[in-house]
Amino acid sequence: MSKIRPSCKTIALAAGVSRMTVSMALRDHPRVAPETRRKIKKIARAQGYTPDPNLTQLMRYLRKRNISKEEPVIAILNARMRPLNELGKDSVLIREGARERAEELGFKTEDFWLHEPGMRLQRVVQILETRGIRGLMVLPVEHLRNVFSLPQENFVGVSTCSVAAKLGFNQVHPHFYQSMHIGISTLLEKGFRRIGLCFTKSDDERANHLYLSYLLYHHENIPACDRVPPLSKDVIKRSDLKRWMHKNRPDVVLSTNMDHFEWLQALGFHIPDDISFAALAPATEEVSDIALVRVGYRKIGATAIDLLKTKLANEPMGPTDNPAVTLIRGEWVDGASVSPVPAKPAAAVR
Repeated sequence: MSKIRPSCKTIALAAGVSRMTVSMALRDHPRVAPETRRKIKKIARAQGYTPDPNLTQLMRYLRKRNISKEEPVIAILNARMRPLNELGKDSVLIREGARERAEELGFKTEDFWLHEPGMRLQRVVQILETRGIRGLMVLPVEHLRNVFSLPQENFVGVSTCSVAAKLGFNQVHPHFYQSMHIGISTLLEKGFRRIGLCFTKSDDERANHLYLSYLLYHHENIPACDRVPPLSKDVIKRSDLKRWMHKNRPDVVLSTNMDHFEWLQALGFHIPDDISFAALAPATEEVSDIALVRVGYRKIGATAIDLLKTKLANEPMGPTDNPAVTLIRGEWVDGASVSPVPAKPAAAVR
């Protein structure tokens, strides 16, 4: 005679409760008294009960869909002081990638600006909770002061920048250290020795200071005469670039700002004859003659939605004990702005 497989029904019969009570007790639902939960779990262990993972996932999905009969919604949060139409191109591309991927997966997306006039964070939270929106994707923030706090027991989320780590959400962002590595190593392979790096301090803060970290590592492994001090300020002006070029004479400029390409030309440099130029992780999809380390910002948004979908289907609400970080690698793209051979010493600034 075959042995009856343990199930919620067999546990319910042994405990003298309903199958719904068993189901809620095994999920530690607060509506079931602690003593009853302990009794039911003891019977489940005695019977050798193990949940069917496929059924568990299905029931979790159905319970969440019962919150709202409409298409499930993912909230895209903008925590910067500026509205969406004034954000940088990186945020725009991340949002576009997220919206495209969400639509493919059957989700709707809605934008929420945390600093909208008349809006407060508590009000945004109230709207999300009332509408049953549990999945959040946070666009890149500019500074640590932009990071906000949420009652995380009610949400699951993914942030798309490293600065927002203290939110407790999983993160997806560029692999800053690897992007620096591929940029500098490629330029070294092309024969350049004096590589000058330009970035604002907010650029480096958003990169968790990994741009500067890799540059310091690089400088430790080259002769002192080849070490070019970086141009790093809160705001870099054309006059700053002019003084820095005149003083340091790099062979090639690696910059997070593609405008520096035009600035160098306006200062009288012929690219790549006098000086070579490459852009570091610019937020652009345009094809140009400028060599660059390309980061897939749309891919960051799409990957964030993939992670969020998995979390919504398989994980309970609330903060993640040990948030995971997914890094999107950069790739070198050749361009006419970098000479295949070392450039001549930089011409005098005119």
